[in-house]
Amino acid sequence: MKLYILSALILFTFSACDNWKPDFKHANTKAQKIMTDEFLWNPIEETSPFGNDDGADAIMEFRKWRKQNQSQDPTVFVEKLLAEWNYSVYNYHQTDTIEIHNFIESKDIGARLYFGIDDVIIATGFGQFIIEGTIDKNLKELILIALKRQLLPFSMKLIDVDHRNKRALQLTRMIEIINAT
Repeated sequence: MKLYILSALILFTFSACDNWKPDFKHANTKAQKIMTDEFLWNPIEETSPFGNDDGADAIMEFRKWRKQNQSQDPTVFVEKLLAEWNYSVYNYHQTDTIEIHNFIESKDIGARLYFGIDDVIIATGFGQFIIEGTIDKNLKELILIALKRQLLPFSMKLIDVDHRNKRALQLTRMIEIINAT
């Protein structure tokens, strides 16, 4: 009995001490080869996949979810997480600036939700790539739409003018990386 309790305690200790994080060291080798830009791994760079609150939380939740749902389409996770967070959502494939503007204006924190939804999509896609070395076709399509949506002049106007050029370069680089996967 004592041996059983000790074994259970050791197992619990090791599983509770999971030190994985979305960094270069823990990434799949395919991701390490392609994701060479330093900003991608910066935990406080707002444009990086995991450097914003929604992206950081999404990758950690996706990793947990994926362990139990390896055969499911990751877009199911995106929908589930946004519902859990009570995020009002719009059509993820939307790039019509009038529709996006209407969504933003219809909420007190519409711009925050708009960016947060894309942050979740982007983090989930890059997360799948760094964990598995691949990105599901449906999710890849959604990530590219989210990244391109963030590059729309309408979206860039919502960003502080001092950060727009840097953000545009980083978003463009992320599109290149997703296209290379």
